[in-house]
Amino acid sequence: TISEQGDLHYYLGVKINYNRTEGVAELSQQQYVIDLLKRFDMLDCKSAVTPSEPNVYLSGDDCCDRADPANAKIIRDYQVVVGALLYLSGLTRPDIAFSVNQAARFMSCPGPSHVAAVKRILRYLAGTQDFAIRYSRDAVPEPNTIQGFVDADHAGDPHTRISVSGYILFCNGGPISWSSKRQPIVSLSSSEAEFYAASLVGCEVEYLRRIFDALGFEQPRPTTIYEDNQGTIYMSRSAGSFSRSKHIDTRVFRLRELCDSGVLELVKIGTKYNVADLFTKGLAGPLFASFRRAFLYSNGSS
Repeated sequence: TISEQGDLHYYLGVKINYNRTEGVAELSQQQYVIDLLKRFDMLDCKSAVTPSEPNVYLSGDDCCDRADPANAKIIRDYQVVVGALLYLSGLTRPDIAFSVNQAARFMSCPGPSHVAAVKRILRYLAGTQDFAIRYSRDAVPEPNTIQGFVDADHAGDPHTRISVSGYILFCNGGPISWSSKRQPIVSLSSSEAEFYAASLVGCEVEYLRRIFDALGFEQPRPTTIYEDNQGTIYMSRSAGSFSRSKHIDTRVFRLRELCDSGVLELVKIGTKYNVADLFTKGLAGPLFASFRRAFLYSNGSS
């Protein structure tokens, strides 16, 4: 039988705090982070300002020989910690999504640079243990509506020239969905890379709008997605054919259908205000912190 046992306060490593008077809810995994740092003897380590070096991409140049038994423990420990970080980044810590995504590419044969990158993520977490996601009924003029940001780092990886898509979606002042993901092909222009990223967030928006509708929170207008590439916005609104976009895989033109049907709308925003930039590459400390403040809350106001 199902019984009412009051508010949920702890679930699968996530601590949930409510303030019903102020209409606020917070999700955090501080104890999960502490346990992870203890497990790898890094609880008292020197903290890092960011989870990764600015504009640094990991490569396979120094991958270890996975057939060598001497590397078995290194590989096993690496897989354990990256798996734990993937869980953390997917639930309450969007700020480490890009860095963890980079590290996860080398699960089978990590080298010294990959181990160092993971240790930097742990050092960053050591200094940001209390960070939480906060939702508030008074955070936005229109409660229970979705909006978001999308971006792409065109050919930023010097080793492969693969672009990275990133997006983050908000509701009631807090993030509800985010992604940092390498694109499946090499994009030939920044507009193409941004178009792929926008099509990715478009599919997520369509999915979330259906969930919200089922829960009784019907979205009154197209979901606003902030994008910093004018060419992508132009292509999403026009039904014409363009000589520079004919080679783009037809699946991304799903984005144009979503815009035409009123599911979402791409709106121009300046690059320095595009929060999704944090999900596409490593950023310098001040810029990283300014974007992080848009979706994570700390009692120390970090």
